Amino acid sequence: MMTLMNWLHAAIEWLTPGPLKDDVHTRKRVRMFIISHTFGPITGAPIPLSLYFLDPAPWPHVPILGASIMGFWLFLPLLKIFPRHYTLLALISILNLNFAMLWGSFHYGGASSPFLIWYSLMPVLAFFYLGASMVARLAVFSQVVVGLGLFTLGYVLSGESFPVHIPLENMVYAGMISAFSATTYAFFMAVYYSSVVDSQSELIKEISRHEHTLAELTIAQKNMEITNRALQWSKNLAEARNLELERTKASLEYNALHDALTGLPNRRYLDQHLSKLGQSGGLGKRGVALLHVDLDRFKQINDTLGHVAGDEMLSHVARLLKSSVGEDDFVARVGGDEFIVVSLLEPHESEALSDKAEQLIEKIRQPVPYQGHLCRLGASIGIAVDTGTQIDAKSLLVNSDIALYRAKERSRGSSEFFSAEVQLEIINNKRIADDILRGIEQQEFITHYQPQFDAASHDIVGVEALVRWNHPSKGVLSPFSFLKIAEDLNVLNQIDRMIMDRALVDFARWETLGLAIPKVAVNVSARRLKDRELLDSLANRNLKPGSLAFELVESVFLDETEESIAHNIEGLKALGIEIEIDDFGTGYASIVSLLKLNPKRLKIDRQFVAPILTSPEKRRLVSSIIDMGKSLGIEVVAEGVETMEQARILNELGCDVLQGYAFAKPMPAESLEIFVRQHVATPRILTSGKVAQPRGH
Repeated sequence: MMTLMNWLHAAIEWLTPGPLKDDVHTRKRVRMFIISHTFGPITGAPIPLSLYFLDPAPWPHVPILGASIMGFWLFLPLLKIFPRHYTLLALISILNLNFAMLWGSFHYGGASSPFLIWYSLMPVLAFFYLGASMVARLAVFSQVVVGLGLFTLGYVLSGESFPVHIPLENMVYAGMISAFSATTYAFFMAVYYSSVVDSQSELIKEISRHEHTLAELTIAQKNMEITNRALQWSKNLAEARNLELERTKASLEYNALHDALTGLPNRRYLDQHLSKLGQSGGLGKRGVALLHVDLDRFKQINDTLGHVAGDEMLSHVARLLKSSVGEDDFVARVGGDEFIVVSLLEPHESEALSDKAEQLIEKIRQPVPYQGHLCRLGASIGIAVDTGTQIDAKSLLVNSDIALYRAKERSRGSSEFFSAEVQLEIINNKRIADDILRGIEQQEFITHYQPQFDAASHDIVGVEALVRWNHPSKGVLSPFSFLKIAEDLNVLNQIDRMIMDRALVDFARWETLGLAIPKVAVNVSARRLKDRELLDSLANRNLKPGSLAFELVESVFLDETEESIAHNIEGLKALGIEIEIDDFGTGYASIVSLLKLNPKRLKIDRQFVAPILTSPEKRRLVSSIIDMGKSLGIEVVAEGVETMEQARILNELGCDVLQGYAFAKPMPAESLEIFVRQHVATPRILTSGKVAQPRGH
């Protein structure tokens, strides 16, 4: 049965916030703070109660004194809610005690008030709460000086007299009550402090005795071992040496074949295991399957929580793999976050590999608790199978790596089987990647231009610069054949820069020739927008405002919140470069983000333009986009206009600019110059049915 003191300790333990329990000194101070604020109002309550009955006119000084005393209970929930502000709460509590004592003394007895007996408790409590550091000493001393200074100032301002609220003979009773309350309060604090100190001292002594006994036993054990070794040394010297050599050899062999962190076989052991399988010839009709496991999001955990957390995740995955595969399966760690599972298969078990891989992925995906964090890993798995009589270990490893690459490329957190088609695709992508890097070095990426036309007059209002690859053996290639691979290579921003530089050179030439091309628009990737050197590279080009426009893909940019992008956008606008939203309607942009960006134009994606002749719903959708642009003061461009009938409908709907094969295909700069001259000099039938005369007529 719990004693009263045990109940008290349990209550204080519950009231002590968790973050303040780690340090033993802080824990002791907090416990003193809690016991003080628990019993302080109880022992102090008789003072305002007695004054209320002894004082003929107790209002408002007695209620203020009572509120100040009872207010100490408020600090208990505040400490529970704001444990990290314990020091501040302790200082405020001392300040409140300072106020209560001086307030009661000022109104009842002045400098000779019996309530000043409490003042001696203030520094004691302060050091209980805060310790005896220099900062605590200065804080407490400052409160004493300021409190007594204000007390003296009140005395002077009151005409060097204190208020008299109760007769002098009644002050005796008030003094006795104050002394009793103060003594009772000090008694509780001293008893509790003594119990805490005594219990901790006994615990420390007991630990010290155990440590001393353990040290004596350790010394005795070492002495006994030394004696035994000395007695057996001569007889067993040769045997001991041989045994040591065997152990060293075994340890070296084990360390050479196993991963030091996870204890799993390493790459060398894996090679030996696969080689043994290939040479045994005893597999019969069974095959060998390799599941190449690569962890996703491991780098983020390693970078944010540290290498110790990363090591713990690797050990967790190692244990998980070992417990999830069959007894005959072989699990190895072959790289930083890569593992390989080797399984022997019966002829009918090949189809079950996919389920096995998915089960492993699902288990690895489960969150792992680590020091208050839930670490979420993922995994991608490449699967390679060899069912021949002779196992080619090297090819099997290469094939599983290729399948893993394909799985990560398609969708992280998935599995992929190796096949000839996958190998061919990987090899082809590798060849294209090499050609792209060579093409950048050889300046093979060129610029084609597609004119943009006023929807009503069909005048040329600008051109869009489009990238083409002048491949040495395949001819001119469209972006669809290389853009995704270029993005994976992280060279898209270099290609963007080449196209923009070429477009600005061509635009300067057109101005010199007097061609009627008001502006040129270039496509810019999100990575290019993050380039810190982007604005500096454009600042010295002396661009005429409105002559250059940047087209940003809506799905990539419009909802981005990165400061570097926002900063560069504002800088581009300041340089007179117009902002256009490309492929509008295909992303997830909000109206709020559209208003924030405030682009000059938005381009309706071709997939909405194509069906407007046959789909009333799509026509209404396009009309809504145009109306929205008009209401926001944004010009609307329709791309992918294939027929003049589409151009007519778009003009009627209020579209500003048209672009598409109905007017002109993308073409090199030389062909564009010829096209512009012919377009200016040739009469045109407008979408309204009227004929536009050549300029100058």
